[in-house]
Amino acid sequence: MRELSVFAKYPFLKDTKTYIKDYGPSVNELLEDVLYERARSIGIERLDNALKKRNVENRSLATETDCIMEILSYPLARMVTVCVGDTYFKRRYALGEASHAYRNLLNEPISFLLDVSKELNLNVEHIGETQKIKIFFKDYLRYAPTRYKEWKMVNRDMNGGFVTLYRRELARILLELLRKRINEELDSHKCNNVIKKAFEVDINRFQNIVNMQKKKMEAAPVGKLSIEKLPPCLKDILAAIQAGENVPHMGRFALVAFLSSLKMNTNNILKLFSTAPDYQEDRTRYQVEHITGGSSSTAYKSPGCDKMRTYGICPVDKMDALCKKIHHPLSYYSRRWKQEKNKK
Repeated sequence: MRELSVFAKYPFLKDTKTYIKDYGPSVNELLEDVLYERARSIGIERLDNALKKRNVENRSLATETDCIMEILSYPLARMVTVCVGDTYFKRRYALGEASHAYRNLLNEPISFLLDVSKELNLNVEHIGETQKIKIFFKDYLRYAPTRYKEWKMVNRDMNGGFVTLYRRELARILLELLRKRINEELDSHKCNNVIKKAFEVDINRFQNIVNMQKKKMEAAPVGKLSIEKLPPCLKDILAAIQAGENVPHMGRFALVAFLSSLKMNTNNILKLFSTAPDYQEDRTRYQVEHITGGSSSTAYKSPGCDKMRTYGICPVDKMDALCKKIHHPLSYYSRRWKQEKNKK
């Protein structure tokens, strides 16, 4: 059994869950007993930090009590997130927990990262006495941020189906794995009315904050872009980027090509990507300028609806009446502008 401080830093581990089950309070005690008021406060602090800073942040773990309160704050934060009931909020919280784990993992030895990876069902192995690790290529493709040049498979050593990594790179892959896993777990749970009642004030506060942020995102133009007039596909991609998610390459390509077609400049496009968890301006600028023709001889055209469906980035369940009449996202955007103009 690991130390309490480890449980507190990595509350998603099986040992942490076992500790809560064996030694933790009942749900009623956790929600009502004055002894756990600090855990409840930290749980809300995790959510505030995730929403504002994209990281649930560290707290003092100097004493056993510090560790216990930190451990118990994790399930509380998750339960409150489910009751807030908003996809954007869930994404921000999942990213906040994953980013927090990533920063801590950067300070851990390879042996610890390997143990965590195997517990999370990653197929990884340490390469002898070196600082290198190998990961099965399917796991690599599933979680690596391959939009960056150095992460692309063509720039990686692969032998026997395994891709070579270093410790820091494995920690980055674990960030993405945890973000996706926490998102999926939150989506699979329903709000508990007891939690909803106990945290009613904070739940309402978070819902109001999220609603205000969404209205600002939709109302505030970026350059000459009107976000509220975007087709559902691009609105989904943009929302995921603003929530801090790592959007697939084709989604990012489609958005950049679309914005370039609207004559949006590179700096305004970069602002939209700056919320990504590992945003690097120089690399993102290079990719944007490659797509828009700023650093290459070709400016790529915005893909049409058929290609968007082929890429798997057309949210068929969100198609509206206008979607069914047009064949290109640019046509959708243009029609929305004309509709608004005709109303005046």
